[in-house]
Amino acid sequence: MSTTSDPFLNGNSWHMYTRLEKEFIETISYVALEINHRKVWSERFSDLLIRIGSSVDSFFRYMVNSKSFDDQETVKKLRGEIRRKPDWFPNMTDFRKTFEPIYKFSTVEVEAVYGLTFYDKLQPFKDFNKKTPPWWHAYNKVKHGMFEQLKNSATLENSIEALAGLFVLNVLQKESQKYLIRYTNVIFAEYMSKSDIERFLSESFLGVPKNIVSQFTAKTPLFTHIFRKDKNVSTGTYRVSD
Repeated sequence: MSTTSDPFLNGNSWHMYTRLEKEFIETISYVALEINHRKVWSERFSDLLIRIGSSVDSFFRYMVNSKSFDDQETVKKLRGEIRRKPDWFPNMTDFRKTFEPIYKFSTVEVEAVYGLTFYDKLQPFKDFNKKTPPWWHAYNKVKHGMFEQLKNSATLENSIEALAGLFVLNVLQKESQKYLIRYTNVIFAEYMSKSDIERFLSESFLGVPKNIVSQFTAKTPLFTHIFRKDKNVSTGTYRVSD
């Protein structure tokens, strides 16, 4: 197991995510995971939404200093802003402008299924190239005005969209990917060794090079993400390790 202090490489961020997913799944015993229940609200969803939103915010803040972005101009620009303004903290708009050009979060799709119930295909960062997600606004509304916002914002829909967003961050962030590949079975590809999976994923922030035939998947009890093919990246290595 990794002994680094990096919260992504040592699995801290992932363990926080799995705890939140487990707690969300527990709510399904009371509210079935069906699309027609998306507007159902509860105090439990408000609690989850606040904790998920806080985790998303922390994730982005830690990402700013991740070594995998040392050559990325948008990240270097944000780092410079933070150094110049020691009392200033970036918000979601700053994170959107910084990381959307790198990850193209707006095109990421996640499928939500639990047991025999299919909820929907989600795009938790849809239109992230233009605006912040509705679930992020819902998180802020509940955090700052819980009593007024419970019925409108603390919903199944906002909770699962926010959780899907946190899932996406974990499975796409490069240091987090290394942890998930090395120490879990969350990320996998048929007939490929862990070292090959890590190597091919390291070549693109979007997913895998366009000429890789195998399907790369990230899967938890709730979510499934099929990694995208990066049309701008090719790999010269086709061999699969024994």
